[in-house]
Order: sequence, then C-alpha cells, then structure tokens
Amino acid sequence: MSASLRSLGLKSVVIANQKGGVGKTTTALALGTGLARSGGKVLLVDGDPQGNLSLFFGAREGRGFGEALSECAEGKAAQRIDGYVRKRVRQRLDLLPCTKRGLRGELGDGGIRAAAPGFRSLLAEARASYDWVVVDSSPSDGVLERLLLSSCESVIIPLEFQLFSVAGLEAMMDDVESCSREAGRPIRVHSLVFTKAENRVGRVDEYRRIFSSFRVPIFEVCKSEYIPRTIERSRTIWEGAPASYAARDYGRIIEKAFLE
Repeated sequence: MSASLRSLGLKSVVIANQKGGVGKTTTALALGTGLARSGGKVLLVDGDPQGNLSLFFGAREGRGFGEALSECAEGKAAQRIDGYVRKRVRQRLDLLPCTKRGLRGELGDGGIRAAAPGFRSLLAEARASYDWVVVDSSPSDGVLERLLLSSCESVIIPLEFQLFSVAGLEAMMDDVESCSREAGRPIRVHSLVFTKAENRVGRVDEYRRIFSSFRVPIFEVCKSEYIPRTIERSRTIWEGAPASYAARDYGRIIEKAFLE
C-alpha cells in the first residue's frame, strides 16, 4: 500500500476515466461526503457538463464551474473560489456546481485552453481554504478533462473488472503523464477503485493479477443495490445505508487512501 494523500501533502484529487459508466460521479460523491463526515472541510467540484453531481444536491441554477471557466478565459475571474461556490450543501461540504450543459460548445477548445491558467489558480486557492478538493470529471479525453487533470495534484481512477478497462487504464496513465508535463509538476495516479466488484465472478482473480502489474494501489467497492437506491432518494451512502458493505468499502478507501 502506498502512502496516503495526507501523508504526501496532496489535497486535490480528480476522479477520472475516459470510459463512461464506471462510477466516477458515485465515487466522487461517496468520497467527498465521507471526507466531510470524517471532519474535513471539503470542496466538491462538478467538472462534468452533464451536471449529475449538481443535480444530486439540487444546484441546477446560478454561478458555478461554467461561469468560472468563462470568466477565466476572459481574464475576469473572481479573485476567490467563493465567488462560484454553493456553500454548505452538507455539513463541512461546499459544492462548485456545473449548471451549463452546453459548456463545451459555448467555450470551444480554444476558450477552455485560455481558461486553464486562471482555473488552476482558482483550484490552488481552494487548496489553501479546504482540507480536500474532490473533482468529478466526464467520460472523455478532451480539452476539458485535461484541464481538470492538470489542475489537480492526484488522480483516482474508477474501473470495472473487464478486458476493456486494461486499454482504458493505459490511456489514462498516458494522459496523466502528458498533463503532468503540461502543468510543469507531478500529478500522481494514486489509486484504482474497482466499482461493482463481484467476488463470485470466476475471472476476477485474474483481473486482479493483471491490474496489479500497474503498481498502483487497488481498492474494491462491492456491487450494491444500496448505491443507486440512496442516490435516487437524494441521500448519500452514509445517510441512506451506513451499515452496507458499499459504505464499508468507501470508508476503507477514505481511511487508507486519504487519511492514514
């Protein structure tokens, strides 16, 4: 097991994978709310124009991630991240929502690139104000996702135990290395989180062996009906099913990957 993010002095982490349906938003939600529950002051950033994380918290309107990028691109960004943040969506938890579904089309790749230096400065300022910054991203490998990667210090990659995940992980590792060069500082792939893990599937042990060759710590979250059920009720796993195996597994990630 590698050192925890706290022991490494890393406070910002993006939950990223180019593949959809692997549990990025669910993982960002569970980790962000779990860290706040553990006593940390947390900023959750909805970096996905689909806005599912914002939808969960009822933040469908107002200033947020899209406005921050637009104003960074124009050189008019607020001096502090507070100018875009929805305060106290849960105890010790703030949210930078995304309410612009057409963000990519409005800004274009050129606008997103122009926004990158300003947005990195905003996230650096957030690291000074919060114990943890947890960023959700969309299932793509475009300019927007590269901006999020290069703005953070570390990456957690949700995956599933399947063949396509191997090639996807290789591509993600390459992207992180490229973004690290672009940012001029190291960005650490800290851990892999296998969501929807099922020990009864015969090939799981073989997949564990394959993914261990990447030499990145591996965590598993069991497949659980409680996760979609609690989200449908606008409740976190800690609020809706705190005694579930899924809550246990996410709790272990928070303890081992973040807090030890």
